[in-house]
Amino acid sequence: MAKVDITPDKSLIKKLGLTGYRTEQAISELVDNSIDARMLGKVERIDVRLDFDLRRITITDNGSGMDLSELRNALTIAKETKKEGEKLGHFGLGMKSACSTLGKSFRIRTTKKSSNVVYSAEYDEEKWINDKSLDWKNFEVTKSRDKESWNGTIIIISKLNVPLYPNQITSFRKNFGIRYGPYLKGKQISLRLNSRECNHVEPKIEKGTKKKIDIPLSGKNRLVGWVGLLEKRSIKGDYGVHLYRRDRLIKAFDKFGIRQHPEIAKIIGELHLDHVPVSFHKTGFIEDSLEYKESVNAFKTNSTVMDILKSSRTRKLEVNELKEILKSPHITPKTALNTRISAANAKTLLKNADKFTIDDKHGKTEIVFKDEDSGLYSISEEDGIFKIQINRNSPAFKAFKNPLFLIGLIKFEADLILKNPGKFSKFLKERNESWNTFVTNWSITPPKKEKTVQIMDEKQVLLPNYSLSEDLIDLHDTLKEKFPHPFQFTGMSTLAPFLHNAHSTMIYNIQTSSGAGTELRDLIMEQSENFAVLNEPSLVELKAVTELLNVNKIIVIREYVENLSSTWASPEKAWLDIYVEIVKKKIPMYGDELSMMFDELLETCLLDLSKLKSLAKHRKILDEIEPYFV
Repeated sequence: MAKVDITPDKSLIKKLGLTGYRTEQAISELVDNSIDARMLGKVERIDVRLDFDLRRITITDNGSGMDLSELRNALTIAKETKKEGEKLGHFGLGMKSACSTLGKSFRIRTTKKSSNVVYSAEYDEEKWINDKSLDWKNFEVTKSRDKESWNGTIIIISKLNVPLYPNQITSFRKNFGIRYGPYLKGKQISLRLNSRECNHVEPKIEKGTKKKIDIPLSGKNRLVGWVGLLEKRSIKGDYGVHLYRRDRLIKAFDKFGIRQHPEIAKIIGELHLDHVPVSFHKTGFIEDSLEYKESVNAFKTNSTVMDILKSSRTRKLEVNELKEILKSPHITPKTALNTRISAANAKTLLKNADKFTIDDKHGKTEIVFKDEDSGLYSISEEDGIFKIQINRNSPAFKAFKNPLFLIGLIKFEADLILKNPGKFSKFLKERNESWNTFVTNWSITPPKKEKTVQIMDEKQVLLPNYSLSEDLIDLHDTLKEKFPHPFQFTGMSTLAPFLHNAHSTMIYNIQTSSGAGTELRDLIMEQSENFAVLNEPSLVELKAVTELLNVNKIIVIREYVENLSSTWASPEKAWLDIYVEIVKKKIPMYGDELSMMFDELLETCLLDLSKLKSLAKHRKILDEIEPYFV
């Protein structure tokens, strides 16, 4: 019988950082460790600092600290010292993977209460991997004495892998307020981000709708929490159930046992699933586990939950939401029309709206929605109140995919008219005629090009038998609403239907503008857990993810500096981009399919050779791809 050495490769720490944390999740992992170290009967102070100038992240706590043995265990990969059920940490991977996600270097300083001995350990990725004298058996921990009396742990992460930008502060504070709400509300901890307190976030709940949930499950397990209705319907998707495990948020606004739909966009709640297993980085529950499936079924069939769902569906959408959207743009320097509301949500919002009143500089303005056979809108004055009547039956109203844009334009026009209300009758008649003429002419005008059509302000590919992969359609629509930078699905994102062989793993490509890749990655991971997402991965990093993660869908983001005029690429650009991925960046998949995809695109008249050659010439690879033309 042979015995072999199975000591992990030294690159394991680096690879742990490729396991799918977002920046906020990685920081939360370290905050979890601080919470686990809180001292009985004392409010623990945890400080998180994002240093934009030094590009450094620091997490400090005044918890119990560590002695040499505890620090050694904390540094040992997969060393579990916390008993199941007692702490937030469980797998012994969190600190190492979180630090490695955030940066290539981290330093830990820690000391126990009533001790002036400070233990320090430092990891530097380059030194650790390249210095052959360092290995798992001689990791250096230094011992020093500090005259100042303190206890706790300080972690400083540098040589960052992630970007830091000021907008993170507001977002992180809000999300930490939800994530650690029970600890903050119970005053077990004080959590500050860049010296500002993170406060428990309480949703505004409609009076009388909050109901307690306490459902018995198999064994001695119980599903406890509450459900209710928000005062205002969330048209941005911020509704659902916050799922906690041991008072630590795992998923926010999860559609747990309910389907995502505007009709139930007032549902809010909180559930504690302490008995349900989580993924090792605690960003999601194991949804295939029996415990999770039992909990979902028990929740959605509970009579209290069903009553709340029924109440949400039967309620009219609040006109206050429209009032917020359509406030006069002259009130503030910012345009108040919210353009990030989807067309479907806008139509649902307007379907049940009848009328509402806005207070602006003209006094009271009443907006009324009617369904009549008349012009687009009219303006009248009654008892000092101006009334804008909008006809939802007008061809102009129906022509707009998202009618909120049109209503915003009408409000702009009305503001101008109301400066001199005595002279608007003739203008309104001409204006309504102009709207109808415009819509009629626009609807019968053919597109200027056979392969493209102009939709609002976006030129989009519209070709028969050529579209996005079904896996990406929902994600595409979400990014159009929420991602502020240009992006484009390309490569296998559109060419997947042209594969001839089955592949267990799909690698999709998205391109975005330079510097926006990490923000795009974070947004995708926040919206969906169906994909592993990598920004500008090297070949080594890509292989590590395919080997370590049990996923069959990967999104590779490339920060592409050229102007991206559409949100998914033409067949010519998509094929050229996948060629670059396979040949230039050496992605070890689909190589034997390049020719077959090229031939099929050509045979189905989807590939324009002149356009392909022009793109290839611009990217200086025309000579390389000429063999495919034969």
